[in-house]
Amino acid sequence: MRKNLFLFFVGIFLGGFLTYLINFSQMKLENFLVAQIVPPFDEKNFVKIEGPKKPPLELEVKAAMSLRLNPKRKIKEKILYSKNENEILPIASLTKLMTAVIVMENQENYPFEKEITISRQAAYQVDVPDYGNLKVGERKRIDELLYLMLVFSSNDAAYALAEQIQVKNFVNKMNEKVKEIGLENTHFSNPTGLDPENLKWSLENKDYFNYSTAKDLILLGKYIFENYPLIFEFSNQKNKIQLLENQHLIGMKTGYTDEAGGCIFLIFSNDNGDYFLNVILGTKSKEERFLQMQKLIDWINGKI
Repeated sequence: MRKNLFLFFVGIFLGGFLTYLINFSQMKLENFLVAQIVPPFDEKNFVKIEGPKKPPLELEVKAAMSLRLNPKRKIKEKILYSKNENEILPIASLTKLMTAVIVMENQENYPFEKEITISRQAAYQVDVPDYGNLKVGERKRIDELLYLMLVFSSNDAAYALAEQIQVKNFVNKMNEKVKEIGLENTHFSNPTGLDPENLKWSLENKDYFNYSTAKDLILLGKYIFENYPLIFEFSNQKNKIQLLENQHLIGMKTGYTDEAGGCIFLIFSNDNGDYFLNVILGTKSKEERFLQMQKLIDWINGKI
């Protein structure tokens, strides 16, 4: 009886052990087969899905740059777009942004209410007919001349302002300011932005011109924005030119000469407190500068 009971328990033990071996072997076999069919998990085998990226933008300009900043939220500045931003180019009437800075920083010589008598040399500067042309002996207040210079790009007004402290001294102050702000590739030879007569632009001749880069002009625009926002208030032409939808034009300055081509600096903001500083240099025509700036703005806003 005891022997039979012993054999019974031995049989149960052996049966259970045999079942365990069969199940274990089957599991190992299944794992092996799965491993041959399905490769092991590796993050490198997975494609990371990212949000849509802006399509590349190609502007028909010699140089351009766009910078976003947000002073209130202290968000880090970000370059949104750049093309040949360090290329040295003539800048035409974008010069007048620096001319305005010198006037603003020398208020002892330029109180807004002061009247200036227009000289013959100032009146004979090249200007667009009916826009900013001044007459010899005419009297204008400083603030009136600033307005004519920044809105209508009056070369007469720019020259008349510079004459108050002698044109050579005024231009020296412009170039001193270049160094103070840290503009590495900028130089001024006059307060108007007019090209020298009978001279073609080249790097060999550059010191006869007013020249800069897209990068330097963005830095100049930032300096004005932070220190002399009134300059942009003077230059604000929102009633003349509509480039923006649901955004706010802060200021704009245009320029054109045969050597510089079309140039434009524009700053605008949105409801989030972001400010966008944009500059375009070297378009083929006056009209094209606005078309290319519109293209840049649309790209920033995600429309293209």
